[in-house]
Order: sequence, then C-alpha cells, then structure tokens
Amino acid sequence: MARRDFSATSGSERPRRLTIIGLVIAPLLIGGVLAWALATPVANLDRVTAAIVNNDVPVTVDGQSIPLGRQFAAALMEPSAAASDPSASPTPSANPTPSASVDAAAATDSSDTQTFDWVLTNSEEAAAGLASGRYAAVVTIPSDFSADATSISGPAADAQQATVEIETTPDSAWLDPALTGAVTQGAVDALNTQLISRYLGQVYEGFNTIDAQIGQAADGAQQLAAGAASAAAGADGLAAGAGDLATGLTSLAGGAASLARGLGELGTLAGGLPGQTAQLAAGADAVASAVGSASSRLDDATAAFGAVVADLCQTPGPLCDRASAALATLQAAAQQVDDLAAGAGEVAAGNDALATVMPVLVDAIDASATGSADVAAGAAASSTGADSLAAGADQLAAGTEQVDAGAGQLADGLTEATEQIPTYSDSDITTLSSVVSRPVEVDQAPSQAGLQSAPLFTMLALWLGGLVIVLGVQAVPTRMLLTGAGSGSIALRAIAVPAAIGAAQGLLVAIVVLGSVAVSPLQWIAFAASAVYIGVMFTLANQGLAAAFGGAGRLLSLAIGLIALAAGLSSTVPPLIKTLSVGLPTGMGLDLLLAALTDQAAAGWFAVGSLLITGIGAFVLVLLSVLARRRVPVAEAR
Repeated sequence: MARRDFSATSGSERPRRLTIIGLVIAPLLIGGVLAWALATPVANLDRVTAAIVNNDVPVTVDGQSIPLGRQFAAALMEPSAAASDPSASPTPSANPTPSASVDAAAATDSSDTQTFDWVLTNSEEAAAGLASGRYAAVVTIPSDFSADATSISGPAADAQQATVEIETTPDSAWLDPALTGAVTQGAVDALNTQLISRYLGQVYEGFNTIDAQIGQAADGAQQLAAGAASAAAGADGLAAGAGDLATGLTSLAGGAASLARGLGELGTLAGGLPGQTAQLAAGADAVASAVGSASSRLDDATAAFGAVVADLCQTPGPLCDRASAALATLQAAAQQVDDLAAGAGEVAAGNDALATVMPVLVDAIDASATGSADVAAGAAASSTGADSLAAGADQLAAGTEQVDAGAGQLADGLTEATEQIPTYSDSDITTLSSVVSRPVEVDQAPSQAGLQSAPLFTMLALWLGGLVIVLGVQAVPTRMLLTGAGSGSIALRAIAVPAAIGAAQGLLVAIVVLGSVAVSPLQWIAFAASAVYIGVMFTLANQGLAAAFGGAGRLLSLAIGLIALAAGLSSTVPPLIKTLSVGLPTGMGLDLLLAALTDQAAAGWFAVGSLLITGIGAFVLVLLSVLARRRVPVAEAR
C-alpha cells in the first residue's frame, strides 16, 4: 500500500529511539521557551533601548526654578530614584549613553521599578537612532512642558495641558509601543501626582491664610463694634450738650435784647448830660473864683485887724483881750475860707473834666446799645443753629447705635466663619494633598507568580506536543492492517505508544514549568498528574483527528492550538474564539491544570470527565479509521 504525505498512514509505525527523544523534547522546548520568554513579560524592560529628547525650558514660579522636563526624564530613566528624590535631573551628554542598569538596582532591591534602557540625547541623534532601529521608541519633551504643566497655578484662562510626544518604529517588536506607552504613562502619572499634590498644598495653605485673615477681620470688627459703642455714647452726650447749648443761647438772646433796650433808654436819658455838665463846670468855676476872691480879701482884713490888735495890746487891758480873741476867731474863719476856696477850685476842675468826658460816655452808651441789639440777634440765630445741631446729634446717636449693632453682627459672623473655615497643620496638608490627588487607590494583592502562565503554557505545550507526536508516529499503523489481528487490538496498539509518549511529555513539561512556580508538594503532584493525564488525552485527540481526517485533521489540531493561545493571552478576543475555546479539549485541559493549583475541585473533576470523553471519542476515530483501511480493493491487493 502506497503512503501519502500527511495521510493517516504517513509516518513510522515503529519510531526509532531518536524519534521518540525528539518527540518528547519538542513540547518541552515549546513550553520551556514560552515560560522563559513570556512568563513575566515586563521583568526585563531594560532589554529595550529607547531615547529621551528633553527640549524643555525651566520656568520660575515664586522665585523658584521649576525644571519639570528634567524631573520627568529622571522619572523615566530611574523611577525609584525619582520617587525618592523628585529633584533628580539628568543632563544629556555629547555622546549619548544608556542609563544605569536596572538589573544592578534590582539586584540590591527587588522592589525597584524597572524601566527601559533610556538614552538622553538630542532630536537629530534620536531620529537617526529610530530610523536605524537602534531605539525602539523616542519620547520628546517639548520646550513649553514646564510652562504648561505649571499653568494651573496661574489664571484659569491660561491653563494648558502639558504633553509629551512618543514616536515608535515598525521595526520594533509588536509589544514595544504598548510597553513604551505604559512606561511613559507611569512617569506621567507620577508627575501628575506631584503637581496635583503641590497645587492642593497651596490650596490648603490658602485656607489657613484665609482663616487667619478672617480672624484678623473679626478682631477688627470687634474693635469697630467697641468704637461704635463709644461713638454712640459720645453722640448721645453731644445731643444732650447741643440741647443745653440751644437753651443757653435762647436765654442769652433774651438777656441781650433786654440789655439793648436798657442801654437805649440810658442813652436817651444821658443825651442832655454833656450840656448840663458844661453848665455845672462853668458855675463851679464862678463859685471857685468868688470864694477865692473872698478868701483873699478876708486874709487882707485879718492881717489889718491883727495890726490893730497889736496896737491895742500895747496897752494891756480888757480891750486888748477882746481884740485878741476876735482876731483869733477871724483868723480861724479866714483859714476855713481858704480851705473852701481850695475845694471850690478842685470841684471846678472836676466839673471841667466831667464836662470833657461826658460826650464820649454818651457816645459809648449809644454804641453799647447798638452792640447789644446785634448780640441779641446773633444769639437768636445761634439758638436756632443749636436746635438744628441737637436734632442732628440725635440722628447721629441713632445712626451710631445702628453701626454698633451692625459691627457686632459683623464680628459675630466673622467669628462664626473663622470657626467653620478648616485649618490644616503641615502634616494635614501633606496627607490631604497626597490623598486628594489620588482619592481612589487600587489595593490589589499580586497573584502568585506563574499561577496563570504555568497552566497556559503547559496546556499549549502538550497540545502542540500531541500534534508533533502524530507527525512522527503513524496515526493508523499499516503493518498490521492485513494481518489476522482484530481491529480493536490494532487500534489499541496504535494509540499505546503515542499515549505513552504523551504521558512522558506531560511529566517532563510539568517538571520544567513548575520549576519557576512556588507550589506546595500536593499542588505539584496534582499538577504533574493532571499534565500526564492531559498529555495522554491531547495525544489521543490529535491522533484521532489525524486518523480520521489526515492532513486536514492536523491543520484542525493546529487551529485548535492557535485558538487556545489567543484565548489564553487575552480576554479581548472575539466572542466566537472565546466560545470555541471553552468547548475544545484545550479549554478542558486548562481548567484541569488551573484546578490542580487552586481550590476548584469541581471544575477539575468536570474537566477530567470531559477529557475522558474526548479520549474515548479519539479512540473511536482511530478504530473507525482502522476498520475503513482494512477494506482494501482487489485491484490494490494484487
């Protein structure tokens, strides 16, 4: 019977030792390579070289230079260092050199954030490196980066989002653009957190400033209230004093009017005094002249009589005595007349002076009368003004009382506002700035390393291993088809060797894959047993497809493997692929392997049963293929 490539009878009925070894190693290589390359796809980011072009111009805010471009570049190149020291600012060199090795930092601290092997350079060198494939991506920081990023602190109309530019090349790996975006976005998020924290810190400090200023305003309002109360009391006193002033001015006006009337009457009565005093002065002068003349004559007569008495007394006697007595009397009278003459002269002089002054006095009385009338008129006007002043003072007192009440209400309101405005300590500002800048934080416990990748890669390795087995082993052995052996016996012998190889594949793949996964001994045994079981069932499934459909069956096996790979790598696959992956043997095998590492016992036993049915179905396909091929036409038998 002729053999055809990729037919049910292709391959060796009895594989050689090297063939068996190769068939065992094939899935081992597939699983090992997948686990080694993709188990932790972000663990070796430093293998990707990318460039940073920093064109940013630092800005000055509140007297402080803010070089956000350098800080952002530092966050990209050394995330851990940038997190501990936000002021880190690398500078480009003439000859671009890679950043410090992340692996070295990771060796000292496994918690360090890994990143690309960044090179700080200029635009020309970055473009050349991107075109040549030396750089997987180029991140450009524009010149207005710092200005735009700090614009939130200025007028709202001037606020502008800061942007960074990412450029990749088709020559890079498929995941490189996504990884570049993720790494850059991480640095952007860190910078956003710093900017928002700084902004919110200023807001909370502003709250403290407002609280202090309102407190000062409240103190001032209380002082205003106290001053207004004093002003109100003073206004009341002013009103009272203005009333008293009005009363006094009214009395003054009345008294001044009476004085003016009295002075007018006095002026009228004193109008004739100047003439009368002149007459009196003339009469007094005449009397003084007459008395003086009489005094002179009397003095002469006294002197003559004295001479007579002297002659008489030459002869003492009674006549001399009487004459001497008469002379003494006459001398005394002469002295009195002299005194009268002197007094009359003084009276005449006084009357002359009075006559001289009297016209001036009369004029002064007339002027006083006129002035008193003016004083009366002014006092009346002042009394009217004092009444107006008293009324105004009353209004001032009422208004000042209102000001006092309003100032009290203002002081109370400001005090209440001060109590309601929150105040923050420096530690409060730091805490709130950090929390408000990221109000919702994801607290996701990291999954066990390899818990998802180990079952996926084991399943894929064993399915592809089964496919490789049926490529190296005849799905339907031709040597025994024309013998007397039963078809069932031939089918059992056909699946025995591939099934054994599949079991060996399962055990070896489990050993290799679980080498990088921390599991308990019970989990290791369950996983290894599941892998052995799956290796057998996957080999049977591939053999059944190859026996029944030949090359088409092998292509179908390959398609099942691709569907399993796509569905296992992402949940965003089309619904048809997701639906198919659940019902295929690969989906059942993945469920069994996951159940071996988790507590999903029910799902595991269901997968065991489903795979058993798959294996039985595959054996039936092999048996039917044996039966179909034992019917050989006579022409081919000759």
